[in-house]
Amino acid sequence: MTANSNKILLFLDFDGTLTPIRSRPEKARLTEANRGKLRRLLGQPLVKTVIISGRKLDVLKRLVGIPGFIYVGNHGFEMEVGGKHRTVAGAKKHLKVMRLINDALQKGLKIKGCLIENKGLTLSVHYRMIAKTKLKEFYRLFAEIMKRWRKAVKVTRGKAVYEVRPPLDWDKGRAVLWLIKELKLSAYQPIYIGDDKTDEDAFKALKGKGLSILVGRGGRTAADRRLGTIGDVYRLIGRFA
Repeated sequence: MTANSNKILLFLDFDGTLTPIRSRPEKARLTEANRGKLRRLLGQPLVKTVIISGRKLDVLKRLVGIPGFIYVGNHGFEMEVGGKHRTVAGAKKHLKVMRLINDALQKGLKIKGCLIENKGLTLSVHYRMIAKTKLKEFYRLFAEIMKRWRKAVKVTRGKAVYEVRPPLDWDKGRAVLWLIKELKLSAYQPIYIGDDKTDEDAFKALKGKGLSILVGRGGRTAADRRLGTIGDVYRLIGRFA
């Protein structure tokens, strides 16, 4: 923790933290009431807010719809700070490989309910809507297709989703630490709230440096604390706004 706990650097994941996870990513929406609660954070001089997500940066900004926050998309590979866009060094050189993988997955994963989200720098392969009787086939086909690129990308698993990312030493945790250093925010107490496995990287990165909070019950976590529901998240946000 930082010595001055009056200044808060608030990191908020999007899906599963600020809005419920939907069967299809494009169906996720912030309610106007919750958007209003987030907007009130902008008026707090001692609070800086970062919205951090696996979503593509421009999609994340559109879904939140509040100018003035720091936005981090694609699991930290792209961000917007003060209106300036930044992409992690080396990420763009993997765009061709990501396109090839996207094409192969689109052709090879012809299973009802499978949704492949091409986010440019990364890919998300959602299988939440696949029938249980088809999951074994999905796992087999996905592993078979990805075998060719196992050394060219990094694959992680989240809540009914596979994340395919460039093989760089970068994640949400690295992005969080970079922002704190680059923006000279060491006087702020970092508080990170998230719900999925990619957020665990940030929980670990902030161990002993800030407060990490997992949304949801059950499962092992590196987070310091838990909140049961999204409603609990907004009640906590209300304390800062």
